[in-house]
Amino acid sequence: MNDQLLLRIDELEGRTDAIQRELADLRDLVTHARRVSPPVRPAPAPPPAAPSAYRQPLPDYGDAVARAAKRVRERRPRPDLSDVDLLGPKALAWAGGIVTVLGVVFFFVLAVNRGWIGPGLRVAFGAIASAAVLGAGLWLRKRYGETYSSLAAAGAGIAGWYATLLAATALYDLVPKPLALVLAGLIAAAGVAVSIAWRAQIVGAIGLVGATVVPALVAFDGGLTRTGTAFVALVLAATGVVGLRMRWRGLLVAGAIASLPQIAVLLADTEGLPWAVVVLAAVFWLVYSGIGVAEQILRGRDRLDSLPAAFILGSAGFLVFATAVLFGDRAGGDAQGIAYLVAATAYAAAAFAVRRELGMLLGALALSAVAVGLAQMLSGASLTYAWAAEAAVLAWTAKRFARLRFQLAALAYLVLAAGHALLFEASVDHLFESMSHPAGGAPTVAASAVALLVIALAASGLETAQDEQPHGVLRPLGAVLRTLRAYEEVVRGAAFALAALFGVYAGSLATLGAYQAVTNDVDRAFYVGHLTLTCAWAALGLIALTAALLRRGDVARGLAITWLALVTLKTATFDASVLDRSLHSYAFLLVAGVLFVGTVIIHELDSRVTSISPLAYPALLSTLVLSVIGGTNVAQGSTWDGTAVLGAGLALTLVGGFELRLPRLRDFATLLWGLGLTVAAVGEAIIVQGIPLVLVWTASAVALAALARLASERRLFVAAGVYVVVALAYTVVDETPPSRLVYSTLHPGAHLVALVLVVIATAAVALLLGRDDEAQGALRGAGFWAGAVVAVYGLCLAILEVAERIAPGNDVQTNFQRGHTAVSGFLGLLGLGLLYAGLKRRSRGLRVGGLALLGAILAKIFLYDLAALNSATRAVSFLAVGAALLLGGFFYQRLSTNHA
Repeated sequence: MNDQLLLRIDELEGRTDAIQRELADLRDLVTHARRVSPPVRPAPAPPPAAPSAYRQPLPDYGDAVARAAKRVRERRPRPDLSDVDLLGPKALAWAGGIVTVLGVVFFFVLAVNRGWIGPGLRVAFGAIASAAVLGAGLWLRKRYGETYSSLAAAGAGIAGWYATLLAATALYDLVPKPLALVLAGLIAAAGVAVSIAWRAQIVGAIGLVGATVVPALVAFDGGLTRTGTAFVALVLAATGVVGLRMRWRGLLVAGAIASLPQIAVLLADTEGLPWAVVVLAAVFWLVYSGIGVAEQILRGRDRLDSLPAAFILGSAGFLVFATAVLFGDRAGGDAQGIAYLVAATAYAAAAFAVRRELGMLLGALALSAVAVGLAQMLSGASLTYAWAAEAAVLAWTAKRFARLRFQLAALAYLVLAAGHALLFEASVDHLFESMSHPAGGAPTVAASAVALLVIALAASGLETAQDEQPHGVLRPLGAVLRTLRAYEEVVRGAAFALAALFGVYAGSLATLGAYQAVTNDVDRAFYVGHLTLTCAWAALGLIALTAALLRRGDVARGLAITWLALVTLKTATFDASVLDRSLHSYAFLLVAGVLFVGTVIIHELDSRVTSISPLAYPALLSTLVLSVIGGTNVAQGSTWDGTAVLGAGLALTLVGGFELRLPRLRDFATLLWGLGLTVAAVGEAIIVQGIPLVLVWTASAVALAALARLASERRLFVAAGVYVVVALAYTVVDETPPSRLVYSTLHPGAHLVALVLVVIATAAVALLLGRDDEAQGALRGAGFWAGAVVAVYGLCLAILEVAERIAPGNDVQTNFQRGHTAVSGFLGLLGLGLLYAGLKRRSRGLRVGGLALLGAILAKIFLYDLAALNSATRAVSFLAVGAALLLGGFFYQRLSTNHA
């Protein structure tokens, strides 16, 4: 709604300006018509309208203004080429005045080239001709009234006097330059007086603009001179006075266009550093700027129009050109910087003297000139200090006067300071490459950090600042200010974060420099310094994360997590590739510990986390990888490696157990102790092997089951079961492989102790599981059956071992075949016993187990014994199994009938 209202107001103001210009033209036309035309009878007034019985709505003033402007345009007399009383005299007057001025100029040029007459007579003739033309104009106006010819003649006479004075001074040296400047000022004053008194734009156009062009025409003979350009400056000032007083914009534009090329060419052709040219350039810059400022002030409007903005911005462009040409390669950067600072002072004084959008534009130019001037005068760290100080002062000014425009300027200066510090004084190479004096640019980064801190502190409360909304050429600035106001809190938070980042960067460079100061080995100082930086950065990230969680700041929490992620990336890439093995191992361990502690802190302090935070998975994975790699590199030995891994696992397990105190973190606690037990199992496998490893794993399983029973935490039973399964798998694969049941070996029962340990652990876990509910009862039964199967497997190996030992004189194969006969008989009897017990006790489980075992032994004798055993042992196996099957069938029938 506000934007639409502003657009509507802009439209109405534009229409009002158009009507004012139309009325000015009408006034000129009416004045001329009164002199050259008979009076026009007024049209009869229309009869008054009948009063309405109803109240009419208020008119739309916008449409009314448009209709009025249309009527004015329709009533304006249109020029006709056949109208000799209007266009003919005006055109002839313009042409006559211009030709007269050119005649005077060309007369001087021709007289010089041909050598007709002496310099004195040339000047005298020029003065006489100019005076004659001016006198003719005055006589015509007095005798016949205001005509175009009289106005043009007066303007031509003024321009002719300028040409005569310029020739007498610049070409012939007949008039001293100080006196010539005084006379030129008098001629300019005369032109101003005549133009304003007669209210005749023709006089100003021919007399003043023509006089401005005269030095350029004379330059074709002898080149541009400083005196001629000084005349141009005087005439330009006079043109500005007339154009501003009479509101003749075209005259202002024409004067600027006529004068700018002359001063530009003079500056470009100047050699050395003559102060007269410097003063001339300053005068032209002041005149251009003054015209723009005065034009805007005389308009009496707060909004900046295009013409004043063009003059002011043009003066800034002329300043850049002039300083570059005069001081760029001749007097060093100090003179050029001083020029910019002087211009900045003038812009700033004008900005404080005026208001609203004009002041904003002048203030922006002042700040820009200060920035460029400081850049020219200062170098290295001094420039960064100056820009950072300027940013801090502007930020304080924005806070003091509640103006966002100052904060915008402060941000611009801050970008300059920080960019210069990071690109030239303390680039990233100082941090990641070994070099001498890496801390040389640290103070500039610290200065930028201080400026950022000031901006952050000063940003509080600026979201309510009420800056004027720019329009016109400064409209984009208004959008920037509105955006800045809307996101003031974001700006404040970003400033605090960047201040902290710059402070850490400065401290890091200082740390590297401090290590180099205490040792002569640059590379070693660089390596140790980076290890220190990694530790310090990780600790800072952990502190920031804790503070963010305590203050419940989501943005700060995200920044702290991002920082820790960057530290982890730096550790895994830069430290791993640059630092030696021991140093980067220490870095790995410390960062792993920080990541782990940070993950725990997030779950502890953030009450919104009710299960497992998504950040926990990558953090814990990084923790495991970094801790394992770092621990193994530091240990440098299998025992110490295992101890390090075991210690990490136990730490995870203990923390997971500690987290069980909070019901909402039960899942997170399970994740921690699950990972911890896994890592501990790996560490145990590194430390010991064989039966001791099985003992450790089975003992761990029993301990976990007992702890689960005491703590009423069923998930620990899962961990115990996993330990038992891992111990069984290790035992079956490495200690007592099933191949010993198939292929003959000297000691098939070796390492049976491992199986015994697994059986005991399985039974103990199943026993501790209890029968609290149906599910636990089922798991308990499954555990006992699993232990029984393992026990049967161990007994089979034990039978084969006994067969090898009781007849050591026989060969291994014969004893192995005899042992298999005993195994078949044992399995048959066991299956028969289980079947009988199941039938007797009406236990479906025992009955199914016995039948399954009898089926398995039946498959064994046909698939293995029949092919692998000799005739005697094969016959005994078949007889033993057959007898077991017959007895099983008998018992099944008898006992089933009795029960029925």
